[in-house]
Amino acid sequence: MPRYHTPKEYLDAARSPETSPEELRELATSPYDFVAVAVARHPNTEPDVLAALLPVTITSWNEQALAAAIAQHPRTPVDALEMLAERLAPVLDNGREHQMGFKAGVLLCCNPKTPFQSIATLLHSERIAMQFRKVVARETRRRDVLELLLNDRSETVRQMAQKSIKTLDAELEC
Repeated sequence: MPRYHTPKEYLDAARSPETSPEELRELATSPYDFVAVAVARHPNTEPDVLAALLPVTITSWNEQALAAAIAQHPRTPVDALEMLAERLAPVLDNGREHQMGFKAGVLLCCNPKTPFQSIATLLHSERIAMQFRKVVARETRRRDVLELLLNDRSETVRQMAQKSIKTLDAELEC
């Protein structure tokens, strides 16, 4: 990777639509967190590279941003999505400095490839904030997740899930 000398050069390469999967693989080892996020957002990134980028802990903003990019990438492998669900749980408490982790969790619950059992385990956890479950009920288009949330411990979440199901049903009628 000696052809890149500045952080901007790394980032520009990671964002370029012309960047090949092989070059993205190299860029994934960049010393810059923001380059890893750009690689995880790139449509040409291979599934194994996305899995390798999965942060071990998801506490910092950069780790949360990387988790969000991985959660929504269509090529993220199922096993990486399962691990991501486990690792995101501590930041889905609606706590300070967890906003990007909150976003990553919502994206994970909306991803059609995320195994239902991983989502169910995540949403049933006592540590997960009601606000998070409510946003998932509002944002997801996954009927299985919405039906799960119809039995949530919070009336607010149950109502949001019901409203979202009605919206889905109305869209199907059109």
